[in-house]
Amino acid sequence: MGASPAVSCPERTHTPGDLLSTYILAGLGFACLIGWELSAVFGPSLALLSFCDMREAAALRIVSVLTLAATFGFYAWKADWVFEHRNRFLTVGSLLALVAVANTVANLAFSGIPLAVSVAAWALFGFAQGSIMMYWCVFFSLIPTRRTAVSIGLGSALGTLMFVFANASDALWMNLAEIALLIIGSVTLVAFLSTRIPPDRILPVSAFHRTSVLTVPASLSVACHGAVYGFMAIALCSMGPVAALVGGASGLVGGGFALLWGYLGPKVDIDTGVVQRISLPFLVAGVLLFPLFEGVGRMVCGCLVITALAHASIIAWYSTSIDNYEFRLHPVDRFALREAPNWVGFLLGSIIAYVFIFTVHIDGWAYDLAMAVFALVVVVAFSVYGGNESQTKKRLNALLTPAPVEALVSGGGVQGEDAPTAPPRSFKQRCERASEQYGLTPREDEVFFLLAKGRNAEYIAEQLVVSPATVKSHIYHIYRKLGINSQQHLMNIVDDCEEE
Repeated sequence: MGASPAVSCPERTHTPGDLLSTYILAGLGFACLIGWELSAVFGPSLALLSFCDMREAAALRIVSVLTLAATFGFYAWKADWVFEHRNRFLTVGSLLALVAVANTVANLAFSGIPLAVSVAAWALFGFAQGSIMMYWCVFFSLIPTRRTAVSIGLGSALGTLMFVFANASDALWMNLAEIALLIIGSVTLVAFLSTRIPPDRILPVSAFHRTSVLTVPASLSVACHGAVYGFMAIALCSMGPVAALVGGASGLVGGGFALLWGYLGPKVDIDTGVVQRISLPFLVAGVLLFPLFEGVGRMVCGCLVITALAHASIIAWYSTSIDNYEFRLHPVDRFALREAPNWVGFLLGSIIAYVFIFTVHIDGWAYDLAMAVFALVVVVAFSVYGGNESQTKKRLNALLTPAPVEALVSGGGVQGEDAPTAPPRSFKQRCERASEQYGLTPREDEVFFLLAKGRNAEYIAEQLVVSPATVKSHIYHIYRKLGINSQQHLMNIVDDCEEE
């Protein structure tokens, strides 16, 4: 009789089956996206641009990067309109991406096709790439974040393997068919998965928050990293198909570390500043040593750089998507602002490589000096930035602060000062059960209990004698573990843990 009443709570330790299947299919679709994107990045030496010489191929790739950067600039400018018409952009983008493949097939099958046709096809390909990337970010920004990082990380690893498989054959027709299938797979899966998102989970565009994903110094540093990527992509392609294939495949290592951080989740604190601090030594070493070697040695330096950049790119993908969902941020605006400086930098780096390799044929000490200056610019840009993400975190924390108790009461979420109508003992048991099933730490457990009672961050900070910033960090981690984005959802979870 004196025993505590048993408490039942919906099983939430594991990801629900329908959501798990969504993550699996999303990982597969994202892998297709990575596979054909890498085929384009290293296309000047591989199947997609096999119909022309290396110089023309590099120029066509630069054209596509130009329109890609311009696409993200346009999306940042017209973010609301693009979000509302995103399905049309996906449809048009998928067709235009296939046009680039068809252009290659036509040039291989028939001679005399004007170069202007290929220029137009690759200019449209840049728009297509930006549109499909944007749609994927919107999708990841609208689903619970419980396994988003793992799904993207696994997708990047599988996509790198798909890239190798789709470009390793000596039969160009087979390679092109596989690349076309990757494009179709990435578009089909994201379109299908988007139809499974409950309509009530998609906010009206006016309800999204807007906040800068990068500060100006951070954007400059990201652009410099993109410039290194663009330079190395063209440089490796100029060394032949083997170097291009190995360079693209080396991203598997960086993606593996990104997957590890995603799996660890709230146990590690990885942001843009941390990622750039990790990447900087590898970038500088690769750039400085690149002109000192020939053949295999130069290829190794390029792979070192690609590994670091792949690590940063995959983390940027899932961290942006997760923040968009948890803070209800505008997915198009934020993704475009994140990608625009990266691809502008990639464009500049590609142009520099093109000039060095195909125009002025720089070599010897002049090449060493140019690469040293390149490395110096990267270091200076990071020094100005300093890896300081405090301003960005401050803006996000301001969005994370829960509503005060009075607002929740007026909205019907909580009744009375101390929340639930159930007896205090039963309420505490439900909180403990939910905390245990979601794997909250002891400190997070304390914060969780007060959040479930409708308290805001300032009140919790006073009760636990910690800073508001610390409390907001705990709230962020709790929300992420629970796969939610509001205090009301947290209280609903506790309410679901009913007494038998």
